Amino acid sequence: MFVASAAERAVVVSDLSSFRRSGSIPLGVVPDQVLSARGKLFAVCSASQTVVRIDPLSRAVTAKVDIGGKIAAAALTTTADYLVIAAGPPHFVVVIDTSTFRIAHRTELPAAPRAIAAAQAQAAIVLEPSQSVRTTKAGTSARIARIAVPGGDLLGVSTIDAGPLNAIQYRKDGQTVFVAAPDARQIVSLDAASGSVLARLPVPIRPARFCADGGGGQVFVTGADQEPQLVIFSPYQNQVDQTLYAGRALFGMAVAPVLNLLFLSNPRAGDVTIVEIETRRVKASIRTGGRPGEILIGPSAGEEDYVFVVDEDSGDVSVIHIPAVLHKRGDAIVAEAPKPVFAMFHGGAEPQSAVIVPYSS
Repeated sequence: MFVASAAERAVVVSDLSSFRRSGSIPLGVVPDQVLSARGKLFAVCSASQTVVRIDPLSRAVTAKVDIGGKIAAAALTTTADYLVIAAGPPHFVVVIDTSTFRIAHRTELPAAPRAIAAAQAQAAIVLEPSQSVRTTKAGTSARIARIAVPGGDLLGVSTIDAGPLNAIQYRKDGQTVFVAAPDARQIVSLDAASGSVLARLPVPIRPARFCADGGGGQVFVTGADQEPQLVIFSPYQNQVDQTLYAGRALFGMAVAPVLNLLFLSNPRAGDVTIVEIETRRVKASIRTGGRPGEILIGPSAGEEDYVFVVDEDSGDVSVIHIPAVLHKRGDAIVAEAPKPVFAMFHGGAEPQSAVIVPYSS
C-alpha cells in the first residue's frame, strides 16, 4: 500500500503481507494523489506542478514531468494507457502516455478546472463557474468540457445550469458521463458524444462522491454533508433506483466485486458500514475508532479477504478481515467469533490518497 502523506511530504509504503509500515519515499513536496498504472506508481504534486513516476519495487523516483501549472485534478483512462491532468492558470489539460511518461497533448480550457474523469478515449472536466454564464436561478453555473484522448481535441463545452459541480464519473462503457450538483441536489447525466443533458435526477442529499459496483450497473452516491442516506443511481436507465439509510455520516466507499459488498466509512461515527449489494441490506457495522475515510479492497486471486480503512487524520490503517465479518455467532466450527478488525498500522499522517499495488517480481 502506498499512501500520499502531507505531513511527511512523502509516499509512505506499507507491506500488506505483514500489515506493517515498511518505509517511505521522500518527495520534498506534498503529494496530493497517488495512482497506479502499468506496474508503476504516479504521485501528483500540485505545489511543485509535477507528476512523479515511482518504481514500486525499488521504491525510487524514476522520472518527473513538469506540468507547467497548478494541478487541480488527475485521472487515469479506463485501460490506464493515459494519465489526464487538469491544471492552471493558464487553464489547460495535458494527456500523459503512461508507457513513455511523456506528454502526448496539451489542450487549453476556457475556465479553471475543478474535477476530472476519464473513459477509454475521452476525458470530462468540470470547469469553475463563470460570471458570464448565468443560470435560470440566481448565481452561476459550472460547465463541463470534453476532450478526446489521446488526441486532445476539445469536443465541446456543456452548460449544466445546476450551480456548482463537484464529483464526475463516466458510465462503465464510456457512453454517458454524470456529475454531482450539490446545491441543486441533483445528479445530472450527459451524453458523452454530444454533451447534451439526458436527465436531471433530484436526490435527497447534496451529492459529492460516486462509487460503481463491479458491473457498472449501479452507482452509489454519498453526500457532501456526510448524511446518513445512501443514494443508488442506475446509469443505464438514468434514474435514481433507491435511497436507504446505511450509516450515520457516510463518506468514503469501496466495492468488493466478488463478494458483492459495499463498504462505507462514517468519519464522525468512527465506524464502517457494510451493505450487501444484492439485498441492499446493512450486513454489519464495524467499529474502527478515529475518523475512517478512504477505503481500499485488498487484491486477491479468489474472494476478497481484507479491507483497509485509512484514518483521515492520523493515517492509521485499520485492517478488516471480511470472513470474520461474515462469520455468524454460534457457528458450530468456531467457538468464539473472531474480531473483524484484527490489525492496525500507521500509513502516514495527513493522508491525501492511497492505492494498493499488487506485488509482482
